[in-house]
Amino acid sequence: MPSKKPMGIGIIGLALVLAVAAPAFAKNARMVSLGHDAVLNGTHLTEGVYKVEWESHSPELTVTFLQQKNIVATAEGRLVKRDVTYPADAIVYNTNPDGSLTIREIRLGGSKKAIVFGEAASAS
Repeated sequence: MPSKKPMGIGIIGLALVLAVAAPAFAKNARMVSLGHDAVLNGTHLTEGVYKVEWESHSPELTVTFLQQKNIVATAEGRLVKRDVTYPADAIVYNTNPDGSLTIREIRLGGSKKAIVFGEAASAS
């Protein structure tokens, strides 16, 4: 009768490989609420709740805003580390001369990190 021991070791080995590799393929994501209509990378976003996903290209990011699984905006950003831990997720806006708002950064609650967009990203 063949032993089942090698198969069990193979399954455990596969599980370990997948557990280690999974974070490399995982997207980072947060649900954020825009309290105002705003522009990101030339795209008008209306006030509401969005799922924000980002993929790191160290330190550059590709950031995607989704509503109900539909991509509504994509932008390049940069992940920056700050000296303060943010208590909650927050959106920081720039006010344009015409009164419209542009998304400048997303502060990631519970961390010292922020996703910064546009000229502010290149200055970081």
